[in-house]
Amino acid sequence: MPPHLFRNVGKGRFEEVTNAMGAAFAAPRVGRGAAYADINNDGRLDLLLSTNGGPAFLFRNEAQGAAATNHSLRIKLIGTKSNRDGIGAHLALIAGGRTQIAERIAGSGYLSQDDGRVHFGLGSAPKIDKLTIHWPSGKEQVLENLQPDRVITVEEPR
Repeated sequence: MPPHLFRNVGKGRFEEVTNAMGAAFAAPRVGRGAAYADINNDGRLDLLLSTNGGPAFLFRNEAQGAAATNHSLRIKLIGTKSNRDGIGAHLALIAGGRTQIAERIAGSGYLSQDDGRVHFGLGSAPKIDKLTIHWPSGKEQVLENLQPDRVITVEEPR
């Protein structure tokens, strides 16, 4: 069975984009796991698909057109009072008039593990107005006026 890929179009709706990914993606496989990570730190999430008894397949996100100019922010959390990886931290990011929410989770899927950094896609927003982190310890941390298109490391306040 071929894998399926869906794009989030907002408001709880998704569209299937499998056919636009080319023949290599649409080939039938016995998939066992999928992991997402920005392997080359270009701000676009890439996909690694593992198979049952076969090789893994890496699909690099080579966005074109307007999607190639979108912005992002990747956040590596370091806990001090909370656990060292910030697992369980809740993040709220405001950019371009939109609020996005994410949680740093420990696991991501069957037989796979996503990048440990929290990734926010910002679209055309040229800056991040505010990032609020609620650490598992109960501490709250606020960062403002951040520049996009990079990885930042945020250490939990002591």
